[in-house]
Amino acid sequence: MNKVLIISYYFPPMGMGGVQRTLKFAKYLKDYGWESVVVTENPKKYYAVDESLLKEAVECGINIERTGKEPFNVKDIIVKAPNERVRKLKTKFSQFFFIPDSKIFWKKKALAKVDEIWNKYGGFDLIFATAPPYTDFLIGQAIKRKYKIPLVIDYRDLWVDNKVLNSYPTYYHKMSNIRLEKKVLSEANKIITTNRKTKELIITRYGNVEYNDVKIIPHGFDQEDYDKAVKEELPVTDKMRFLYSGSFYCYNPRPYFDAIKFLYDKYPELEDKIEFCFLGQFTPEYVKYCQHIKIYDKITVKGYVDHFDCVKYIVSSDVLVLLKSTGENEIAAMVGKVGEYIGSRKNILALIPDGLTQKTLQGYEAIKFENSEEPRDIAKSIYEYYLLYKENKMPAASEDFIAPYNRKTMTDDLATEFNYLLDIE
Repeated sequence: MNKVLIISYYFPPMGMGGVQRTLKFAKYLKDYGWESVVVTENPKKYYAVDESLLKEAVECGINIERTGKEPFNVKDIIVKAPNERVRKLKTKFSQFFFIPDSKIFWKKKALAKVDEIWNKYGGFDLIFATAPPYTDFLIGQAIKRKYKIPLVIDYRDLWVDNKVLNSYPTYYHKMSNIRLEKKVLSEANKIITTNRKTKELIITRYGNVEYNDVKIIPHGFDQEDYDKAVKEELPVTDKMRFLYSGSFYCYNPRPYFDAIKFLYDKYPELEDKIEFCFLGQFTPEYVKYCQHIKIYDKITVKGYVDHFDCVKYIVSSDVLVLLKSTGENEIAAMVGKVGEYIGSRKNILALIPDGLTQKTLQGYEAIKFENSEEPRDIAKSIYEYYLLYKENKMPAASEDFIAPYNRKTMTDDLATEFNYLLDIE
């Protein structure tokens, strides 16, 4: 069996959407002739911990090599998420002092770990580095130079052209990142992106990237998660449930909150018929806002739950909510939850702008788009869904649309790219 060395700073027990893509690739690569060894950080402090994903990684036999001292206590990792203002200040501070990102000091530890384990696994056939953090790409680049094996880089999010994650404080900072990205791209044997817009932006900015150098593998879903969830006791409700899953990172939930207030003010009887449920980091600033508009006691806030419990809530919901992403058209954001939502086959209320995600989801069919930020318009879309639910006329999702988003199918595509690189090396 071939061996792939995966470089991923974020990996279970760290939670949230960024770790799932890497975990699922590592999980299913063995089905296509590739043994995965993941080099990752020994987690210290993070906003979300997911023991269910860590258990899954261990049970499916993924080799995990951590930098730092082990063992660690999962209960000691989690810290309270800062409010959005503090988060933005920390990000600006980090981007001023660290290039390409605050994880640059992990590079030395990760490279030392690779040297330590190289003989343990009898070497590796290929490197797979996923970002952000973009430091992961630099680590992969250094390993390729030393050990002369192919490098595949995976863009979960854009680098230089990501106007939401990266706001470079000076011309020097931006040009330094451009030089780093261009060099990594020139040395990568294959580039993976989650969507066509990201691919186009990379090719347009850098003249050293050809069209066929980039493979699109979008975010997806693991059918096994849903198959397991339906066999468990589910958190059902006798109300129609609208579910928002995830943090509000880079999103503005206030129009959605205002729409809930507008709906309940206009149709107070719906308080007993519709539940608005939220999973994920619900920071104090949004608690205060919901209290201010007098809806906090009328919504259901569960906080962060592990991935498997999240899937159970998705299965038990009637409509899944996508929120508008600030600058989505510019950064070509295709968030991981889109894949999860698609795999659920549930109806979706997409409060998103015209752009990539909307175009992608057009063929899903069980979806209603609302690009207005006016509470009245959003409330109208919610009420229209309620009427469909009441009359048992909710539209069905397209199975033809869903099938390509299965993570096993996507991992097959990735393994094919790996195999091709070995054939031509």
